[in-house]
Amino acid sequence: MLMIISKFICSVILFIMGLIVVRNISGTYRIKLSPKSILLIALLTIVTVISYSVSYNYVYSIMIYLLTVLTYKEMLQISFIRAILACGIMHLSVILLDFITGTLLALFITASQVRSIWYLNILFNLIFSIVLTSLFSINKIKQKILFFIKKVENRKTITMIIALLLGILTLTTILYTITINFTINAAFISNVILFLVFFILIIILLSERNSYEKLSDEYDNLFKYIQIFEDWIEKEQLTRHEYKNQLAVLRSMTKEKRVKDKIDSVIEDFINIDNDMITQLKSMPNGGLKGLLYYKISIAKKNRINISIDIDENSGNVLSKISEDKQKTLTKLLGIYMDNAIEAATDTKKKNISIEIYKIKEEIRIVISNTYNKEKIISDRTAKGVSTKGKGRGNGLYFASKLMSMNDWIEEKQKTINNYYIQELIIKK
Repeated sequence: MLMIISKFICSVILFIMGLIVVRNISGTYRIKLSPKSILLIALLTIVTVISYSVSYNYVYSIMIYLLTVLTYKEMLQISFIRAILACGIMHLSVILLDFITGTLLALFITASQVRSIWYLNILFNLIFSIVLTSLFSINKIKQKILFFIKKVENRKTITMIIALLLGILTLTTILYTITINFTINAAFISNVILFLVFFILIIILLSERNSYEKLSDEYDNLFKYIQIFEDWIEKEQLTRHEYKNQLAVLRSMTKEKRVKDKIDSVIEDFINIDNDMITQLKSMPNGGLKGLLYYKISIAKKNRINISIDIDENSGNVLSKISEDKQKTLTKLLGIYMDNAIEAATDTKKKNISIEIYKIKEEIRIVISNTYNKEKIISDRTAKGVSTKGKGRGNGLYFASKLMSMNDWIEEKQKTINNYYIQELIIKK
C-alpha cells in the first residue's frame, strides 16, 4: 500500500514538474482545466503509476510521452507540434537525469533496491523536479529553446519531429537494457557508452538545427531590409530624373555660360551615379534579387572593388516567374556568395569582381568571378565555422550548403581559373 501511495506521489511530482517546464519553454502562461484535460491528467497519472516497475519499460515510456503531449497541449492551449517538441525536450532531460542517477547508483545498490524503496523514489523525483524546473526557468535557456521550437513549428519540419521521437525511443530502449543488467560488467558499460553516444548525437542534431534556424532568421531579416532598399532605389531613381528635368528647364532660362556649365556638371553627376548598374539590373525582378544586387554592388564599390555586370534580358524574365520562396532562397545564396567574393577580392591587388546572369537552354546560370589570394583558399570551406577570417566566421557557406541540400532545383559549382575564383549557381527548369 505504501509503495502504491509513493508511486502516486511521484507521478504527481513529475506531472507538476512537466507542466512548469513545458509551459516555460513553449512560451505560454495559460493553463486551462477542462473536462478533457482532467480526464487526460487522470489517465496520465494512472498509466504512470501502473508502468512504474524495476525494469525501465520503454513501451510504457512512449505511452507516457504521448499522453504527456496530449495533456499539456490541452492544458496549455498550444499547437500539436509545439507540444511534441517541448515535451520531447523535457523527456530527454528526464531520461538523462535518470541515466546519470542509475549509472552512479549501480556502483552501490541494485535496480530492485532503487525502485522498491519508496522514500528513495520520492527523493529522486523531487531532486529531478527541482533541477529541471530551475534549469528551464533560466531566462537565457528558455529564450533559446523557445526560439528553436517556434522556428521548427513555423517551418513544420517533420524530419526534426521524427528524429526527436526516434531519439526518445532509442534512449528509453537503451535505459531498459541497462536496468535489466544493473551490475557493473562489460554489457553494462557498453550500454552506458551507447546511451552517451546517442544522446550526444541528438544534442548535436538539435544544436545544428538551432544554428541553421538562427542563420535563416538573420537572412530572412536581411531579405526584408533588401526589399525596403530596393523600393528606396526606385524612388531615388524617379527623384533624380525629376531633378534632372528641373535643372534642364533652369538651364534653358539662363544665358550665363558659367551657370549653364555648372548645371551641365550637376546633370552629368546625376547621370553617372550608378547609371550602368541601374541599366544592367533593370531586367531583374523586384522582390529582393534586384535590391540585393544593388546593395552588394554598392558595398563592393565602397571597398574600391572594380565590378562588372552582364545580365541578359531573358534571364531576368525567367527569374521573375519563379515562386517567392525560391526567390528568397536564391537571394540568400546570392548574398552569401557575394559577401565571400567581396571579402576575397578586397585582399587582392586587382580587386575585380564580375557578375554574369544568362540563360542557356532551360537553365539560368549566375556566375560570380572574383580575384582571390591563393594562399587563403581552404578545402573544407562549407564546414561550420571554417573561414580564412578567423574563429567564429564561415557560417555563411555552411548555411549555403544546408540550403543547397534542401533545394534540388538549384545546383552550384566552383572552380579557379588563373587568379579568379568562380562560383556558379545553376537554376534548373
